[in-house]
Amino acid sequence: MRRLAVAEILAWALSGGIALGLAVATGHADGAWMGAIATLVGLVGGLLIVALIPSREAFNWAVAQVSASTVRMIATLAIGFGLYRSLEPDKTGFWGVLLLTSLGVLAGEVMIFLPVLRGSSRASGARGSVTEASA
Repeated sequence: MRRLAVAEILAWALSGGIALGLAVATGHADGAWMGAIATLVGLVGGLLIVALIPSREAFNWAVAQVSASTVRMIATLAIGFGLYRSLEPDKTGFWGVLLLTSLGVLAGEVMIFLPVLRGSSRASGARGSVTEASA
């Protein structure tokens, strides 16, 4: 869990910095920071789902991770849509930053979970206990 949280937050910060820089450079900075905040709130929601799940077999862990990723994306989009409709920021800056930071967080998520799932299936056949991601 700790490795996942660090990887996702670093991915969010890196992609957010790049996306916000692009938004400022192209003149679409109005409200772009709100896109990054919406992604951060969704990221925290996904991490809470993963934190509530104890160590499981590889297949069950994969299902839990897909569920957490789905919650993260739905929460990000719902919060983003709510912010966009209520505050009406610059469309390009807001959605561009939201989507780029979401992709960055997804990349961080995959970097952590794909090796864990592959390693657990190799180490113990089709079923194994995935404790690396939950530590």
